[in-house]
Amino acid sequence: MSLRKLGTKLLRVAAWAICRPLPVQKNKVVVSNFYGRGYADNPKAIVDELLARGAQLRIIWLLAGSVENDLPAGVEACPRGGFWEVYHLTTARVWIDNCRKGAWYKKKGQLYVQTWHGFALKQIERDVLHRLHPKDEAYGIRDSSQIDLLLSNSSAMTKIFQRCFWYQGEIGEFGSPRNDALLHPAPSAMEKVYKALGIPADRRIVLYAPTFREDDSLQAYGVELQPLRQALAQRFGGEWVVVQRLHPKVAAKAVQLQWDGETVLDATHYSDLQELLTAADAVVTDYSSLMFDFGLTGKPCFLYWPDLESYRMERNFYLELEELPFPQAQDNPSLRKNVADFDSDAYRRRLAAFYLAQGFLEDGQASRRTADWISEKMK
Repeated sequence: MSLRKLGTKLLRVAAWAICRPLPVQKNKVVVSNFYGRGYADNPKAIVDELLARGAQLRIIWLLAGSVENDLPAGVEACPRGGFWEVYHLTTARVWIDNCRKGAWYKKKGQLYVQTWHGFALKQIERDVLHRLHPKDEAYGIRDSSQIDLLLSNSSAMTKIFQRCFWYQGEIGEFGSPRNDALLHPAPSAMEKVYKALGIPADRRIVLYAPTFREDDSLQAYGVELQPLRQALAQRFGGEWVVVQRLHPKVAAKAVQLQWDGETVLDATHYSDLQELLTAADAVVTDYSSLMFDFGLTGKPCFLYWPDLESYRMERNFYLELEELPFPQAQDNPSLRKNVADFDSDAYRRRLAAFYLAQGFLEDGQASRRTADWISEKMK
């Protein structure tokens, strides 16, 4: 361990020791999204609901140092990783997070709401124990022991959580708060995306949003974008632009891809994926859980996975791929054929059957249910 890392660790140890005796503040809520990213995902939807209720809360949002502060009025930014993060965690009444938090301890009277971050196609946590470092296992066990409410969007995910999360506590089958915005889309969200990316109002959007690979390579991101645009225009009409969004884990590599600023645009650093999904007329992805979110809109989602066999060996899946309702392709000609042959009615029937089989609970009220639970417990 370098001297710098050792110094940082010692300072963090000191911060937890100093803050441990401090009292819990009954109106403070501390929120984190993907280890310090911007205002988005399930935590954003819950906070928006709390703000809309006019609750007298002090809401702290943890941000990594390089993340742009796009927080709304009523939400304070706090740098992640320093003394003030520890101070707010040890004095907050409620923690809200969508990833493992890493808190060293939780005091009596504190509440931890874990929203997780999507319906799992890829195996997670205890189900991939053979791939986890022993420290990761201990980390997961400690974090799970602190949770008071774990959100689930389906009976299928509830079973996965019960089996692989080292957690036997309350599971709220409330739905995914972030998907309320897809089921009840606000026109302002679409307008915000078009304005932020400089897209003319008469264009249609296809969002290409692949997930990351374990080696962080971009080799599998091989969609031929201009022919894809043409195929979409022939099948659905209108003029299309491609909006590409890399997974945050490989966001720094976005400069290695090609963008022309008119027909192919970069939205890698656009913080709120749900707003992009709201604005999109179609999506192309691979193994990302965003497919299950976007499917709720009924709009076409196409899967492109040229590295399917190697990825399957690397991560493995909870579902047989034939169960997925989305057209699948392992090369560009097949992807374009899936676009050309797209049958809207058959697609919607497959979606309805899939969501029914998995016991999906999404109805646009998840944020309300979660805020109700938090408000009641805070009393």
